[in-house]
Amino acid sequence: MKTLTNSRNLTLVRKQVDQPVDFLALWEQSPHYQKSYWAIPDEGIEFIALGSALHFGTQERRTRFDSVREGLRDLQFDVVGEPGPDLSAGILVGGFSFSDREIERHPDWKVFGGGELVLPEIFVVRCHGSTWITHVDNAELPDLSPSLEQHLGHVSSVDHRNDKAYLKLVARALEEIHNGNMDKVVTARSLSLPANLNSAALLERLKVRHPSCATFAIARGDQVFLGSSPETLIKMNGNQVQTAALAGSRPRHEHPGADARLRAELLASPKERHEHDIVVKDIKESLTTAGVRLDSLSPAGVMKLRRIQHLHTPISGLVPDDKDILDLVRALHPTPAVAGLPRQTAQDWIDENETMDRGWYAAPVGWMTPNGDGEFRVALRSALLTSKALTLFAGGGIVDGAEPEHELAETATKFEALLGALDLTP
Repeated sequence: MKTLTNSRNLTLVRKQVDQPVDFLALWEQSPHYQKSYWAIPDEGIEFIALGSALHFGTQERRTRFDSVREGLRDLQFDVVGEPGPDLSAGILVGGFSFSDREIERHPDWKVFGGGELVLPEIFVVRCHGSTWITHVDNAELPDLSPSLEQHLGHVSSVDHRNDKAYLKLVARALEEIHNGNMDKVVTARSLSLPANLNSAALLERLKVRHPSCATFAIARGDQVFLGSSPETLIKMNGNQVQTAALAGSRPRHEHPGADARLRAELLASPKERHEHDIVVKDIKESLTTAGVRLDSLSPAGVMKLRRIQHLHTPISGLVPDDKDILDLVRALHPTPAVAGLPRQTAQDWIDENETMDRGWYAAPVGWMTPNGDGEFRVALRSALLTSKALTLFAGGGIVDGAEPEHELAETATKFEALLGALDLTP
């Protein structure tokens, strides 16, 4: 697809859509090399972004935030047609790499680069119970009537509960913490499965199984980064900002009594509370340094997901007029929930010791409006899909008192957010 280089001549046309639209059927039939999908069913929002009218990105990881921000300075376009909600007026969709280093390990993330935001040629969104299509005035519009092919495809099962290399990685991390070099580090591992999957059918399953999460996908040709993230990095509406600390976990249990005992155990665990408090403290300090005036904190609660539950503390405040969502994304990433503390020490240790390239895993993915509102999630419970394989990612926070076998079991539980959608777990 052609990329428009002169944003000052760009006109978008907006129209309300009266017919029902199957967004993932649009995803499945779209021939666009670049496309993105986003859905939070519990919040009544779903959209698909097709093609690239304007692209702001870089292959360089170290300069990724500055490069994207610099490109956005020239962003100008007109919206004509029917009036509609702000979200239908043209948004930028994309994400950034986890690390600021170039890492040559599996899997291959080259097509995603260091970071990018894309203004799509065609944008279809459902919000507030209505559906809108916004498109470049000369775009060839898709058929909005198809139904999704529900056939998932083939995937081979593998043992996701055993990983001796990960046990050794956690042991090395604990040694660094014991020696006083770090307070916390988040270790992660990957799991590759031979697969030939229909990404649209997989996204449909994830959306249904995890309605409170942000089910997302970013595709570049036949490579698709997708997942269902429970963790908000930052959400901004006007001067109001929301985020949350999400760290410390226990599995769920189908029996209500056993599930309640696991919840009580999580709330009472000194190790889990310590890990959680580290994240809360760092997020507060990062936002305060960025000029955010924070609201009073509520006590930590528990976020219950399908197979896992986490300690959860919502954090909110007011943002100064000279800041937008990208300023806060840069200020917060990487949080101690995905890297550790001290931040740079932990990230350097991860880059040097993990056997994979995290790519966009555990990094910011999301969307923003030209006026600086939007939402970015931490790309957790995620995987990289190619025509031949599905590579899943999961990690856990290591602090003093952590036990390698328990940490391995936690990553196995996190893998099951996707494995369950593949019918590979009970």
